[in-house]
Amino acid sequence: MKSAIARILTVVGWAGFLVLASVTYQSHTVFGQGKTRTFTDMLGRKLVVPELLTRVALLGGPTGQVAYILGARNQLCAVTKSLKSSELIRMMDPTVKDLVAPRSTSGQINVEELIVADPQLVIAGDLDGSIVEKKTRIPVAYLKSTMNQSYDLLKEEIRFYGRAFHKEARAENYIQYLQRTVDLVQSRTKDIPRNKRKVVFNGYSSNRLVTLGGDTFMQRQIELAGCRNAAERILTSGTREGGLHTGLAEVSMEKVLEWNPDMLIIDFGSPAEVYDSPKWKSINAVKNKKVFKQPIGIFIWDRPTAESAVLHPLWLAKMAYPDRFADIDLVREIKKFYRETMSFDLTDEHAEAILAAKYTLSFSGQGSGK
Repeated sequence: MKSAIARILTVVGWAGFLVLASVTYQSHTVFGQGKTRTFTDMLGRKLVVPELLTRVALLGGPTGQVAYILGARNQLCAVTKSLKSSELIRMMDPTVKDLVAPRSTSGQINVEELIVADPQLVIAGDLDGSIVEKKTRIPVAYLKSTMNQSYDLLKEEIRFYGRAFHKEARAENYIQYLQRTVDLVQSRTKDIPRNKRKVVFNGYSSNRLVTLGGDTFMQRQIELAGCRNAAERILTSGTREGGLHTGLAEVSMEKVLEWNPDMLIIDFGSPAEVYDSPKWKSINAVKNKKVFKQPIGIFIWDRPTAESAVLHPLWLAKMAYPDRFADIDLVREIKKFYRETMSFDLTDEHAEAILAAKYTLSFSGQGSGK
């Protein structure tokens, strides 16, 4: 009798051990089948992630390009529709078509698609991240999503991504490249008196009256280029008007006429259309033929991205002060940036297409130009 009871207890003990082992193994696989680490996001939140992240979902609108800057493309399992639809990205990385793109615009996430992608970690801004946390059990690392991004905050973000992907050296390579460009532009524009600085109005959308105010990242990039933001007294960083992206606001035509900008930067249509429009004919930018189409690379340059932080101030400074930047060949500089930060070898034609805003991207997944 005792031996029978002993055998029963032995069987029960082994069964319990197997159940415990199964639970332990399942928990182990949830966290990435191997060694884990404690990872801190940009809001100071700590979470446990696999030591090596191999399936990351990047849901921050402009940030997908960071994976290419860090050489971490193979560690992605999901991106945004805007990155996947980027004509330039599709040309440089045809395999991007195989990635799931569950996020269209801020707050619009297909949770089912995200779950199917099976990410170990989602990296997102506050709105997108909160949606993922509420509707799934996928760990979320938060970015500091703001249209008031400073160069210091951008550097912090790049280092954050470097830690996430274990690509710290590549992160520092970009940061050094950024700083060299900032120093170059600043060295040639810092001595321009305020009253001699070109006044720039960023006139976006089809009516060319949507702009970025003085409390946004664009203010710093315009100032770095030695110019003044016509809308510098308007605060738009924390606002969201109608269907506009956060940080953008619409102003009146009367206000633009009052500002009388020296340069007009557009993202819709062509400078020729502006020159032919009677309502724009009285501003200095039109009189002096200083209307420019804003370039488009991997992403649009009226968002705070790693790409625009380097190339936009250099481009704007060259447009505003061609004599001070006579030795700067923008085609060469664009090719150099893509080669040294992303290991992409662009041709002259590719760089010229970026400057002419010929590449398309879309936030709905269907490519379209402006």
